[in-house]
Amino acid sequence: MVGTFIGVGVGPGDPELLTLKAAKTLQAVDVICVPKSQLNRPSMALGMVKNILDERKKPVEILELVFPMTKDELNNRKLWVENAKIVADKAIKGDVAFITLGDPMLYSTFLYLYECVKETYPEIKLEIIPGVTSVTAVAASSKLPLAEKEEVVTIMPSNLTPTHIEEVAKHADNIVFMKCAHHIREFISILLKSGFSKDSTVALVKRCTLPNEKVLVGKLGDVGKWDISEDYFSVAIVKKSKVPIHWKQNGNGCGYK
Repeated sequence: MVGTFIGVGVGPGDPELLTLKAAKTLQAVDVICVPKSQLNRPSMALGMVKNILDERKKPVEILELVFPMTKDELNNRKLWVENAKIVADKAIKGDVAFITLGDPMLYSTFLYLYECVKETYPEIKLEIIPGVTSVTAVAASSKLPLAEKEEVVTIMPSNLTPTHIEEVAKHADNIVFMKCAHHIREFISILLKSGFSKDSTVALVKRCTLPNEKVLVGKLGDVGKWDISEDYFSVAIVKKSKVPIHWKQNGNGCGYK
Protein backbone atom coordinates (compact mmCIF):
# COMPACT_ATOMS: atom_id res chain seq x y z
CA MET A 1 0.00 0.00 0.00
CA VAL A 2 1.41 3.38 -1.04
CA GLY A 3 2.03 5.84 1.80
CA THR A 4 1.39 9.56 2.07
CA PHE A 5 3.71 12.52 1.56
CA ILE A 6 2.83 15.05 4.26
CA GLY A 7 3.90 18.68 4.48
CA VAL A 8 4.09 19.60 8.17
CA GLY A 9 4.30 23.20 9.32
CA VAL A 10 6.20 23.36 12.61
CA GLY A 11 5.57 27.04 13.33
CA PRO A 12 7.80 30.11 13.65
CA GLY A 13 10.28 28.89 16.23
CA ASP A 14 8.77 28.19 19.64
CA PRO A 15 8.28 24.38 19.92
CA GLU A 16 5.13 24.99 21.99
CA LEU A 17 3.47 26.49 18.90
CA LEU A 18 3.55 23.14 17.11
CA THR A 19 -0.03 21.98 16.53
CA LEU A 20 -1.41 18.82 18.09
CA LYS A 21 -1.98 17.35 14.63
CA ALA A 22 1.61 18.05 13.60
CA ALA A 23 2.94 16.44 16.78
CA LYS A 24 0.73 13.39 16.32
CA THR A 25 1.89 12.99 12.72
CA LEU A 26 5.57 13.26 13.61
CA GLN A 27 5.05 10.57 16.22
CA ALA A 28 3.66 8.18 13.61
CA VAL A 29 5.40 8.64 10.23
CA ASP A 30 8.13 6.31 8.98
CA VAL A 31 10.41 9.01 7.54
CA ILE A 32 10.95 12.71 8.24
CA CYS A 33 12.46 14.88 5.50
CA VAL A 34 14.57 17.80 6.68
CA PRO A 35 15.31 20.61 4.19
CA LYS A 36 18.77 22.19 4.32
CA SER A 37 20.52 24.88 2.31
CA GLN A 38 23.79 23.03 2.96
CA LEU A 39 24.30 19.48 4.18
CA ASN A 40 26.65 20.47 7.02
CA ARG A 41 24.32 23.10 8.49
CA PRO A 42 22.06 22.27 11.46
CA SER A 43 18.30 22.32 10.82
CA MET A 44 16.27 24.79 12.85
CA ALA A 45 13.05 22.92 12.01
CA LEU A 46 14.51 19.61 13.21
CA GLY A 47 15.66 21.19 16.46
CA MET A 48 12.13 22.43 17.10
CA VAL A 49 10.64 18.92 16.95
CA LYS A 50 13.45 17.12 18.79
CA ASN A 51 11.40 16.56 21.96
CA ILE A 52 8.56 15.07 19.91
CA LEU A 53 10.93 12.65 18.20
CA ASP A 54 12.60 11.71 21.49
CA GLU A 55 9.21 10.51 22.75
CA ARG A 56 8.66 8.12 19.86
CA LYS A 57 8.47 4.44 20.71
CA LYS A 58 10.10 3.57 17.40
CA PRO A 59 13.04 5.61 16.01
CA VAL A 60 12.28 7.51 12.83
CA GLU A 61 14.44 7.71 9.72
CA ILE A 62 15.72 11.27 9.18
CA LEU A 63 16.23 12.12 5.52
CA GLU A 64 18.22 15.30 4.88
CA LEU A 65 17.48 16.97 1.55
CA VAL A 66 19.59 19.83 0.22
CA PHE A 67 17.89 22.83 -1.40
CA PRO A 68 20.59 25.47 -2.10
CA MET A 69 19.39 29.06 -1.87
CA THR A 70 20.36 30.11 -5.39
CA LYS A 71 18.63 31.63 -8.41
CA ASP A 72 20.00 29.01 -10.78
CA GLU A 73 16.59 27.76 -11.93
CA LEU A 74 17.97 24.98 -14.12
CA ASN A 75 20.10 23.47 -11.37
CA ASN A 76 17.34 24.00 -8.79
CA ARG A 77 14.84 22.16 -10.95
CA LYS A 78 17.31 19.27 -11.34
CA LEU A 79 17.65 19.02 -7.54
CA TRP A 80 13.88 19.14 -7.02
CA VAL A 81 13.45 16.24 -9.45
CA GLU A 82 16.20 14.25 -7.71
CA ASN A 83 14.76 14.97 -4.24
CA ALA A 84 11.24 14.13 -5.44
CA LYS A 85 12.45 10.68 -6.52
CA ILE A 86 14.10 10.13 -3.12
CA VAL A 87 10.83 11.06 -1.39
CA ALA A 88 8.74 8.94 -3.77
CA ASP A 89 10.90 5.87 -3.15
CA LYS A 90 10.27 6.26 0.59
CA ALA A 91 6.56 7.15 0.26
CA ILE A 92 5.86 4.02 -1.76
CA LYS A 93 6.78 2.03 1.35
CA GLY A 94 5.30 4.24 4.10
CA ASP A 95 4.33 7.72 5.29
CA VAL A 96 6.84 10.52 4.80
CA ALA A 97 6.67 13.92 6.52
CA PHE A 98 8.47 17.03 5.29
CA ILE A 99 8.98 19.53 8.13
CA THR A 100 9.10 23.21 7.34
CA LEU A 101 9.20 26.40 9.38
CA GLY A 102 5.94 28.32 9.52
CA ASP A 103 3.32 26.97 7.14
CA PRO A 104 3.98 24.59 4.20
CA MET A 105 1.92 26.70 1.80
CA LEU A 106 3.51 30.11 2.46
CA TYR A 107 6.94 30.81 0.92
CA SER A 108 8.04 27.30 1.83
CA THR A 109 10.73 25.03 0.39
CA PHE A 110 8.13 22.27 0.62
CA LEU A 111 6.15 23.82 -2.25
CA TYR A 112 8.81 23.05 -4.84
CA LEU A 113 8.99 19.43 -3.81
CA TYR A 114 5.22 19.13 -3.43
CA GLU A 115 4.62 20.29 -7.00
CA CYS A 116 7.28 17.94 -8.33
CA VAL A 117 5.94 14.90 -6.46
CA LYS A 118 2.35 15.71 -7.45
CA GLU A 119 3.32 16.03 -11.10
CA THR A 120 5.65 13.07 -11.38
CA TYR A 121 4.23 10.54 -8.91
CA PRO A 122 0.41 10.90 -9.00
CA GLU A 123 -0.02 7.58 -7.17
CA ILE A 124 1.40 9.05 -3.95
CA LYS A 125 -1.19 10.58 -1.63
CA LEU A 126 -0.54 14.13 -0.46
CA GLU A 127 -1.50 15.87 2.78
CA ILE A 128 -0.83 19.33 4.22
CA ILE A 129 -0.77 20.11 7.94
CA PRO A 130 -0.81 23.88 8.42
CA GLY A 131 1.45 25.61 10.90
CA VAL A 132 1.52 28.94 12.74
CA THR A 133 3.00 31.41 10.27
CA SER A 134 5.70 33.97 10.99
CA VAL A 135 3.19 36.56 9.75
CA THR A 136 0.68 35.93 12.53
CA ALA A 137 3.42 35.26 15.10
CA VAL A 138 5.01 38.66 14.39
CA ALA A 139 1.65 40.37 14.80
CA ALA A 140 1.27 38.68 18.19
CA SER A 141 4.82 39.49 19.35
CA SER A 142 4.55 43.14 18.32
CA LYS A 143 0.93 43.41 19.54
CA LEU A 144 0.09 45.01 16.21
CA PRO A 145 -3.14 43.90 14.46
CA LEU A 146 -2.63 42.54 10.96
CA ALA A 147 -6.02 43.76 9.77
CA GLU A 148 -9.16 45.41 11.12
CA LYS A 149 -12.55 45.93 9.47
CA GLU A 150 -12.02 46.49 5.71
CA GLU A 151 -8.22 46.82 5.79
CA VAL A 152 -6.32 45.11 2.98
CA VAL A 153 -3.20 43.13 3.88
CA THR A 154 -0.41 42.45 1.38
CA ILE A 155 2.40 39.96 1.99
CA MET A 156 5.51 40.32 -0.14
CA PRO A 157 9.16 39.24 -0.28
CA SER A 158 11.59 42.04 0.50
CA ASN A 159 13.71 41.51 -2.63
CA LEU A 160 11.18 42.89 -5.11
CA THR A 161 12.12 45.91 -7.21
CA PRO A 162 11.28 49.38 -5.79
CA THR A 163 8.82 49.93 -8.64
CA HIS A 164 6.99 46.70 -7.88
CA ILE A 165 6.81 47.47 -4.14
CA GLU A 166 5.62 51.02 -4.80
CA GLU A 167 2.82 49.90 -7.12
CA VAL A 168 1.58 47.13 -4.82
CA ALA A 169 1.79 49.37 -1.72
CA LYS A 170 -0.61 51.88 -3.28
CA HIS A 171 -3.40 49.32 -2.90
CA ALA A 172 -2.59 48.06 0.61
CA ASP A 173 -3.50 49.29 4.08
CA ASN A 174 -1.01 47.00 5.81
CA ILE A 175 2.09 45.35 4.34
CA VAL A 176 4.06 42.38 5.62
CA PHE A 177 7.66 42.20 4.36
CA MET A 178 9.31 38.80 4.64
CA LYS A 179 13.03 38.35 5.47
CA CYS A 180 13.49 42.09 5.41
CA ALA A 181 15.90 43.38 8.09
CA HIS A 182 18.63 44.28 5.58
CA HIS A 183 16.14 46.09 3.29
CA ILE A 184 13.81 47.89 5.67
CA ARG A 185 15.50 51.30 5.51
CA GLU A 186 15.18 51.21 1.72
CA PHE A 187 11.40 50.88 2.03
CA ILE A 188 10.88 54.27 3.70
CA SER A 189 11.04 56.46 0.59
CA ILE A 190 9.17 53.87 -1.50
CA LEU A 191 6.25 53.67 0.93
CA LEU A 192 6.08 57.46 1.34
CA LYS A 193 5.40 57.64 -2.41
CA SER A 194 2.61 55.06 -2.05
CA GLY A 195 0.32 56.78 0.44
CA PHE A 196 2.06 55.84 3.68
CA SER A 197 3.26 58.62 5.98
CA LYS A 198 6.14 59.21 8.38
CA ASP A 199 3.65 58.48 11.19
CA SER A 200 2.68 55.07 9.74
CA THR A 201 3.34 52.35 12.31
CA VAL A 202 6.13 49.81 11.75
CA ALA A 203 7.01 46.64 13.65
CA LEU A 204 10.20 44.71 12.89
CA VAL A 205 10.60 41.34 14.59
CA LYS A 206 13.71 39.18 14.38
CA ARG A 207 13.87 35.54 15.52
CA CYS A 208 10.17 35.64 16.33
CA THR A 209 9.09 33.47 19.35
CA LEU A 210 12.68 32.29 19.94
CA PRO A 211 14.61 33.07 23.16
CA ASN A 212 16.68 35.73 21.33
CA GLU A 213 13.63 37.41 19.77
CA LYS A 214 13.95 41.16 19.18
CA VAL A 215 10.95 43.41 18.61
CA LEU A 216 11.09 47.02 17.40
CA VAL A 217 7.93 49.11 17.05
CA GLY A 218 7.74 52.73 15.97
CA LYS A 219 7.03 55.20 13.17
CA LEU A 220 8.07 54.80 9.54
CA GLY A 221 9.86 58.14 9.69
CA ASP A 222 12.09 56.91 12.52
CA VAL A 223 13.18 53.59 10.99
CA GLY A 224 16.32 55.23 9.56
CA LYS A 225 17.56 55.82 13.14
CA TRP A 226 16.99 52.24 14.30
CA ASP A 227 19.90 50.00 15.19
CA ILE A 228 19.20 47.12 12.80
CA SER A 229 21.50 44.20 12.06
CA GLU A 230 20.91 41.83 9.19
CA ASP A 231 18.93 38.69 10.03
CA TYR A 232 17.38 36.22 7.60
CA PHE A 233 14.66 35.39 10.15
CA SER A 234 13.05 38.83 10.20
CA VAL A 235 9.57 40.05 9.32
CA ALA A 236 8.12 43.57 9.32
CA ILE A 237 4.55 44.84 9.44
CA VAL A 238 3.93 48.35 8.12
CA LYS A 239 0.50 49.85 8.74
CA LYS A 240 -0.65 52.86 6.76
CA SER A 241 -2.45 54.12 9.85
CA LYS A 242 -0.88 55.40 13.06
CA VAL A 243 -1.42 52.95 15.91
CA PRO A 244 -0.80 53.75 19.61
CA ILE A 245 2.46 52.11 20.67
CA HIS A 246 2.43 50.37 24.03
CA TRP A 247 6.16 49.79 24.28
CA LYS A 248 8.88 51.41 26.34
CA GLN A 249 10.53 54.05 24.14
CA ASN A 250 14.25 54.40 23.56
CA GLY A 251 16.17 57.39 22.25
CA ASN A 252 15.69 56.40 18.62
CA GLY A 253 11.91 56.78 18.68
CA CYS A 254 11.15 53.07 18.71
CA GLY A 255 9.60 50.80 21.23
CA TYR A 256 11.51 47.66 22.07
CA LYS A 257 11.15 44.34 23.82
